[in-house]
Amino acid sequence: MPIITISRGTFSGGKEFAEALAKKLDYRCLSREELSEEAIKYNVPVGKLQTAIVKPPRVYERMGPQREFYLSTITSILCKYALEGNLVYHGHTGHMLLPGIPHIFRIRVLGDMEYRIDKVMSRLKLSREKAVDYIANVDSDRDKWVRFLYGINWHDPSQYDLVVNLDHLGIANATTALCTMAELPDFKMTPASERALRNLYLANLARSLLARDKRTGYAEFKVTANEGVVHVVCLPQQAEVAQYVNDVLRELEGCRDIHCTIAGSTILWLGEEFDVGSELYNNVTKIARKWDAAVEIMRHITTDRDGGQALVEESTLSDVERGYTPQEYNGGIEDDVEDVKATDDAGTVTVSDALLKEGCFGGSSTIYGEKDSLITTLSQRKNYRLLVIGDLFTSKPKSTRTRLTSELTGLLSDNVKSPVVSADELKQSLKFSLKDFLKLGFFLAVAIVMFLAVFLNQETVLKLLAHEQYKAWRILVIVGILVFIPTFAYSYGSSTRKILKLFGLD
Repeated sequence: MPIITISRGTFSGGKEFAEALAKKLDYRCLSREELSEEAIKYNVPVGKLQTAIVKPPRVYERMGPQREFYLSTITSILCKYALEGNLVYHGHTGHMLLPGIPHIFRIRVLGDMEYRIDKVMSRLKLSREKAVDYIANVDSDRDKWVRFLYGINWHDPSQYDLVVNLDHLGIANATTALCTMAELPDFKMTPASERALRNLYLANLARSLLARDKRTGYAEFKVTANEGVVHVVCLPQQAEVAQYVNDVLRELEGCRDIHCTIAGSTILWLGEEFDVGSELYNNVTKIARKWDAAVEIMRHITTDRDGGQALVEESTLSDVERGYTPQEYNGGIEDDVEDVKATDDAGTVTVSDALLKEGCFGGSSTIYGEKDSLITTLSQRKNYRLLVIGDLFTSKPKSTRTRLTSELTGLLSDNVKSPVVSADELKQSLKFSLKDFLKLGFFLAVAIVMFLAVFLNQETVLKLLAHEQYKAWRILVIVGILVFIPTFAYSYGSSTRKILKLFGLD
């Protein structure tokens, strides 16, 4: 069951090329528009998502759960058709809908600008100037759409196995050439590829069902599947939905068992500002993946309120924003919603959205108050696996900011049950520095010398331990043993720990 994905722009000739290629190969031809129409039948808010990307970032960045609903549904639909037989799919970025599936032939089609302009002018009855503007606007919206869904630049040629310029080659010649390439062994589905496709289908079908059910539609899940066994991981903050997972997935076709677990821990990231491109974000998500933990972000805003518990605003989402939509079929027509005014969220929305893509978003909140009220509030919270201090006191000079952050870290360490680390400390714990190299060399040398000292002098050691001749030295021997064993254990353990850190296995 070979799969060919063709990424195309508007009026680029990609649709005609895909249909011609499918006809010549006798494959089924499926378009993005057909996928979207089928997704609408499952109440996926396709229209609302497509409209949101032309609005301020604050609007579409809040629609992460709806994006997950959309992606899981259309991925499951695409997988279903792919499993039924040979397939040519054409759209924006079809290959991104099938992550982890080898042997897919990924093609990018380019069309001549004059060809595109002529097509728009004849099809839409527009002047040349308006046709140029139309193409520019549609291309811009599609770029935003792809970044919203996948966070990539779909024009990057490294995303594809082949880039075809129809202006130079033509549809007929390109079709003939591609028919030959499609028969290459590199693009033939193997048993391993088919298993991966079936697992992807089952996982996304399960995720889509969870998003459609009112009891679980608002929750964040990480769903995987393997040989008919579906694994669902819930966030600790949404543990109450775990009881409904088995019931929602009971009739899931192809599922022979369901394992639902709750993420074992949560990392709290505290800061005034958050940046998805920062080193701290990478470090926090790296730890979260290693621990299989959720990441909760908390924005701290200093106010005049103090002397008690801080005012905390938990992030709240409506049913639609959480990913749940009413069950009545609406034909894909979405109600108009009032635009959300863009506000300064200090990066919390963008980071929340990125964490959602990572599958480790644990919620967000904003806390108002000074240090004392912050400590009071956090000391009453649940135990976190780790509390990371990010960018705080950002309005202060660097030296003052460093001092205040250090003081707050110390106060939180004394009053909160969870381990507390600053951004710099987290960086140092993950980075293998020159100091770590020196420590590794020292402890490894000590462990080797001590081991060789015993191994090469076994007879002498045995005499010291048991021979009557050295009875007077027995107390010194015992003291030596009491010193030797913990020293060797510490040196060996420290060197091993550094080696594991060097290879990222700690």
